[in-house]
Amino acid sequence: MFQTGKVFYGVDSPGWNLHTATGERRFRSPDIAFGPPFGTPPKVALALAGVDAEHATNLRLMLDAEDVEPGEFNIVVSTWEDSLVYNVLVTWIASD
Repeated sequence: MFQTGKVFYGVDSPGWNLHTATGERRFRSPDIAFGPPFGTPPKVALALAGVDAEHATNLRLMLDAEDVEPGEFNIVVSTWEDSLVYNVLVTWIASD
């Protein structure tokens, strides 16, 4: 079975801090539910479909799928150094 989705996170998302300060920063998404749930934890692949970031600094961005369970998972968006990231659009595909 395959399932896909698209999510948008950014400055209006509670907990988003990738557009402030410097150093290591990360945002953890709310739970993203599979519907219907998989029988076992699926493999999840992420792709960056869009980004809005400060143009005066280097773009440093990492996407990770964490806490993958049969019914849900989370996306973690990270940046570091002086990169400022305002919004991301992430697509995902999950398969068992």
